[in-house]
Amino acid sequence: MKVQIQLVLLAVFLFVGNRSQGQNHHERFENIDILHYRFELHLHDKSDQIEGTASIKFRSLKQLKDCWFDLVDQTDNDVGMQVQSVVYKGNKIAFTHKNSQLRIEFPSQLNFGDTVEIVINYLGIPADGLIISKNKYGDRTFFGDNWPDRARNWLPTVDHPSDKASVTFSITAPGHYKVVANGALDTIIDLTNNYKKTVWTENIPISTKVMVIGAADFVVGNDTIWNGIPVNAWLFKENKEKGLENYRYTTEALAYFSDLIGPYSYEKLAHVQSKTRYGGMENASCIFYSENSAISDRSQESLFAHEVAHQWFGNSATEQNWHHVWLSEGFATYLTHVYTQHFYGNEAFNSNLQRDRERVIRFSHRYTAPIIDTTVTGYIDLLNANTYEKASWFLHMLRHQLGDKIFFQGLQNYYTDFRDTTALTSDFRKVMEAASGKNLKSFFDQWLRQAGHPVLDCSWDSTVEADKMSEQHITIYQKNDKLFNFPLELEIVYEDGTSEFKTVHLNNTIQEQQFTVNATSKIAGIDLDPNTKLLFEIVQ
Repeated sequence: MKVQIQLVLLAVFLFVGNRSQGQNHHERFENIDILHYRFELHLHDKSDQIEGTASIKFRSLKQLKDCWFDLVDQTDNDVGMQVQSVVYKGNKIAFTHKNSQLRIEFPSQLNFGDTVEIVINYLGIPADGLIISKNKYGDRTFFGDNWPDRARNWLPTVDHPSDKASVTFSITAPGHYKVVANGALDTIIDLTNNYKKTVWTENIPISTKVMVIGAADFVVGNDTIWNGIPVNAWLFKENKEKGLENYRYTTEALAYFSDLIGPYSYEKLAHVQSKTRYGGMENASCIFYSENSAISDRSQESLFAHEVAHQWFGNSATEQNWHHVWLSEGFATYLTHVYTQHFYGNEAFNSNLQRDRERVIRFSHRYTAPIIDTTVTGYIDLLNANTYEKASWFLHMLRHQLGDKIFFQGLQNYYTDFRDTTALTSDFRKVMEAASGKNLKSFFDQWLRQAGHPVLDCSWDSTVEADKMSEQHITIYQKNDKLFNFPLELEIVYEDGTSEFKTVHLNNTIQEQQFTVNATSKIAGIDLDPNTKLLFEIVQ
């Protein structure tokens, strides 16, 4: 989902009981299911205050007398939101708004299955989430930037990816701005005082982390229709020529992932130069890239592929718990490598994997934790080499475990089963087990829930008599406290210039294992993992 500025290649409380995975559980996720948000927002040139009306339609999942939404309240420095009223069935009803919670009391009890619509009128200066600032050229801009749970700074929501909903943004702003948002464009209406109202609707349910608007003095171009999907680029006017050239490469990723994984879910795909804090943010159907993405050359292609891949994994098939964010970031990272393999070959593919392996090793020297790290409470901290590069390596090793045909069929099945909904790691595992006919629990547990990676020391002894076949011993030592179980490919090079490949199996019950080869020449050297199949570290 997101690539940070340094190009470090990005969720939910669990919905029901057996899906609790180490995060505080909120009762409301069992109480209400959001069906649709309609946000009517007013933006201004001279003030950072926004005025908003949020119409929220939801279904009651049990008998309820009240419910609550996330919305940051006003603080002493005058940022935050003030709720003016809450309306239900045409009447104002009681509410309290404190500690970033808007709690609403209904005049009569809601029953299971009731469909309810409330209207929240509010205003304020966003503390975060909606970034109101100037771009690098000094022009005023507005950009939603919600990941991980920052939508609550400007939108009253269930700010959690487990509760996906369709959304309409109706934005009233000075007429010189062009406004983009999720979904399809409904209408643009000219108003008095040189204001315009722009309305976009996303009919596919999405999480709040990827619900956004962007308003700037955009130049819009690269208008194409791909497979019935409108695709275009939104750029600052100063970057029109270079930006339009760079952003053309994004359609290659859209076409490739559609063929590889399955149909694209959304009504359009906009590529937007923005003020996101990340190098890229995969907002559904409306990807935001950093300001510099439109002024550099084709070196940004992997960034574009990463964010486009998120439209399938992260946006459509969404991780149901923040601690399972690897289902988003690891998938997008690995699929970017697969994209590279397809268009640029195995050498570039393996080079990227080797680079990622070094990042994982460096990160592990600073911080040792599993990919699914349930101890993390600050969600931004989940964006690290474990959830990106190590998770990508997990998928690469799973691919070799299953073979290409079964692996990619499993990805397609997973997307089909969880398209436009949410999943946990256990859901993905079950899909891959069904595709392969294998029990993958120990494989998933070892690489996703066990910290670290194999740290190996390899040595050998060679006592070979001239022109005689002799047994030679190779010793491989796992330095880890907690051992791993895995196949390891060796390329054994002999002093006479010949070589051979041998695959040995390391297990998690013996720290030091010995293997034998027979040859007429002494071993001169051994290359561990010559074909880049294993995440491991060599003892220096």
